[in-house]
Amino acid sequence: MSEDALQEIVDALSVRLGRPVLVDDVELRPLAYSSQFGELDTLRTASILGRAAPDWAREVLFGHGIRGATEPVHIPPHAANEMEARLCIPILRANRRLGYLWLLEDRPVEGEDLDLARTSAAEAAEVLQTEADTQLDRRHREQELLTALLAGQADASATLDQERYLPQRPVVVCVGAVEELRTRTPAKHALIGEHAAIVASHHADALTGPVGVGDAITDLRDAPRSHRRALAALGDDGVTRWDELRAQRLLSALPPTALGDLPAGVRSLLEHEQLALTLETYLDHAGDVKQTAAELWLHRTSLYYRLRRIEEIAGVDLSRGEDRLLCHVALRLAKRS
Repeated sequence: MSEDALQEIVDALSVRLGRPVLVDDVELRPLAYSSQFGELDTLRTASILGRAAPDWAREVLFGHGIRGATEPVHIPPHAANEMEARLCIPILRANRRLGYLWLLEDRPVEGEDLDLARTSAAEAAEVLQTEADTQLDRRHREQELLTALLAGQADASATLDQERYLPQRPVVVCVGAVEELRTRTPAKHALIGEHAAIVASHHADALTGPVGVGDAITDLRDAPRSHRRALAALGDDGVTRWDELRAQRLLSALPPTALGDLPAGVRSLLEHEQLALTLETYLDHAGDVKQTAAELWLHRTSLYYRLRRIEEIAGVDLSRGEDRLLCHVALRLAKRS
């Protein structure tokens, strides 16, 4: 985006109206703002200093329907957070929402002033549309580079280094719900695809999951390894790091065909959901019958019956360490598949 062009629009409108003006993107991150007339209100201060509207403000502002608005929206004061009244003018182009133009309303914005603000919003839309098209092209290119990098193509890592992407090292590959990194990570500090991303290690802390995080690397040529380990770490909830894994590290190195290599009886047992859960709980408690029965809300007699059925179906002897190991590996492999 021509930041100068957007700043000129904001400054010119502010001078014409004698009011502070701010332009946000669609996620309420400031793109340009004028000099202040009078005292700053809490929201304006927090947005400018934090480079994003705080969570309470997002809830309040989005709660007034600005995400779907096509006409100016008057936002009343929010006394609990010392937020003054303000006018929001959606910045739209060809039905595409590109951002919001804000005016503080210590006095109503109406008549000619409102017309001037609408005109400025239309000018800002033209500037932001050009930037949006540029960003889309850049995103496509970055996703191509990410795909090539994770595939182990050396020229991709060389290109990223030459163009000074990912300057903060070490970096990690993340897989899963990575989209939120777009709103939390500076440009060129992340490569973000649909289900995978590579970012500086500390940025992964901002994710909520489900996300798997690979090992930290300083050389981008090692990205395929971190990617494989991130996939191994990916769970059903939260953020799981490769560094936190134990036995799963070894299991992740087994080929996809490993499940089919298990004895037929063990594979048959895995189809019995209740017995498989009983076995997993028993093994996770190191064969402690009392703890297993308590967790499964079973009488010990019922648990002993299930354990005998497990041995019969799987063809194993749970008193043997080797058979217990085989069953534990089988259960983990089944979860991975």
